[in-house]
This record gives sequence, C-alpha cells and structure tokens, in this order.
Amino acid sequence: MVEQGKILAAAIWMALFTAFIMPSLAILAGVLFYPENFPDPVGDLHTFLKATTSVSLLFIIPIGAYLYGMFSDLLLSPPKKTLRFNRQRREVCYVESKTNQVLIVHWEDIVTWIANTQGITTYGATRQYTFGIGLEDKEHDDVKFILISQPIDAHALGMWTSIRNYMEDGVLVDTPNPMLAALGLPPTESRLKPYEGLHTFEVERDDARWMCNMKDEGADLSDKEREHYGYPKRTPWPLRRWYMWRVLSFWKMPYMLAEWAHRAGRPALPEKVTTWSNPLPEDHWAKPSPALVKANGVIKEAMNKKGATFIEACKCAGFHP
Repeated sequence: MVEQGKILAAAIWMALFTAFIMPSLAILAGVLFYPENFPDPVGDLHTFLKATTSVSLLFIIPIGAYLYGMFSDLLLSPPKKTLRFNRQRREVCYVESKTNQVLIVHWEDIVTWIANTQGITTYGATRQYTFGIGLEDKEHDDVKFILISQPIDAHALGMWTSIRNYMEDGVLVDTPNPMLAALGLPPTESRLKPYEGLHTFEVERDDARWMCNMKDEGADLSDKEREHYGYPKRTPWPLRRWYMWRVLSFWKMPYMLAEWAHRAGRPALPEKVTTWSNPLPEDHWAKPSPALVKANGVIKEAMNKKGATFIEACKCAGFHP
C-alpha cells in the first residue's frame, strides 16, 4: 500500500505539472529567448494557465480509477472470516464474518489437509491446490471449513508447517532476525510489526541513516582509518535522497493511506475473542498431550536422523494415510 501511495503521488505531480509548472516554464523560456513574442508575459501566462488547468482536470479520471483499484477490495469486499491461533492456550478461534459467531477449538482437535484437482482447458491441463482446515462445532453438530488456494503443494505444506512451528515451537517465531542485529538495525517494535503503516516511515528513515555509514559500532574512526580498515566512506546522500523523495511523495501521505487501509481492513472482533487473545502468565500456558509430544518426537527423529520428508515422517507417526 505504501508503494501504491507513492505511485499516486507521482500521478498527482503529473497533474500539477501539466496545470501549473509546464505553462510557467514555457512562458519563462519564451520571455528569455523570444522576448519580442511575449510583450505581456503575465497575460500570456494567465491565458496558458486557463488552458492547462482545464486539460489537467482530465487527470481526475485515471487518478479516480487508480484510487478505485487501491481501495475497491477493501471497501466493497464482504468481511473476511477471522481465524486466530493462540499457542499459550493451544486453541484455535474462528469468527464467522456474517454472524460474528465465535467457535473455539482445541489445537489438537483440528483437521487439516491438502487437496488438488485437475482440469482441462483450451490451453491444456491445469491443476489447483487447496490447503484446508476443518473445525468441529460439537455444540451445533457442524464443521467449519477454511479453504485457502495455493499455487503448488509445496506452498500449502509450507503454510501448514509454519502454523505448526508457531503453535509447537513459539520460540522460533519470536526470535528476531539475526541479520538485523548484524547490520546494526536492532529489531525495534516498529520493525517487527507485520504490516505497513506510519511506523514504516520511521523504519525507512533508520535504514537511510544506516546507509550513510555514520556508525562504527563502538569505534570512532577518522576518514583515513576507515579507509585503512576497509570501512565504507561516510556520506550524507542516502539520507538526503530519502528526504527529497519523501517530499515529492507528499511526506507521510502514502504511509497514512497504508495505516488507514490496515485499520479499515481489520474486522471488529467480539469481546469474547479480545479477552481470549490476551496473554496468559507462563505458568497458565496449556501443555501438549503426551500423545502429541511422542508423535512430534517421532517426526523430528525421522526427518533429522533418517532424512525422511515431512510427509514420510508423518506416516511414521501414524498421521498420514
């Protein structure tokens, strides 16, 4: 959304250039190089501006179409179903988009699968893959199905693996990216947020400052010492270019659009779900069942020591037909 906002700023600048900047430059060039043809530059500029501003109004059509493309999915699409995973409670929460009905299922009671279908079109055979999750509603004797299209089976399996890693080995997803620390970019709260918004502006500015090579990580070196030890030269231009581009993209406008889109696109959660999502003291965290611990051990041993694939390891644990 931030990049789309920057493209929108470019379109607005095109309209402003057509309406005001181009006629001003044309009249200025005429006065400088052909003064005999422009005895009244102010009047000529006024006449020229009338024509160019009228033409620039046509930019409303492409800009309006672009805005529609940016926000149509957000404003016109039906509310999305919400599926939340809580590894502290070891539960999965499903919120029906239309009725706001809340269904909470124990993590070990969900059913997942990967399905593929094949069809034939005029262009040849096609294959579609789907990652599915089934949540049993025992109270109403019903099953809620969540179906997510995937390009290939590896993506579907990767999605399931990432969910399992989150629920079974939460420390893996909570560990900050070590590359950020190696580059001198500590993983602040803003950098760890999984969406674009106003915080992205500060993150990008920190990145631009880092590119200036102004920090030596504990060493205060002169320019000759930096060159001797192989440090890159200090330069203020990455930060200067960053500020120039932000001015041209109307400062924080793209980031404000991204923040608004994120907030508008998040469905309002029932109070029950908000309470359920609150963190628990560590001594209240739910523990996996002995059967699951044993099965996970079999899977890890088959993959790490025997070189089995994930599907083969699941077969060894009795989880795959």
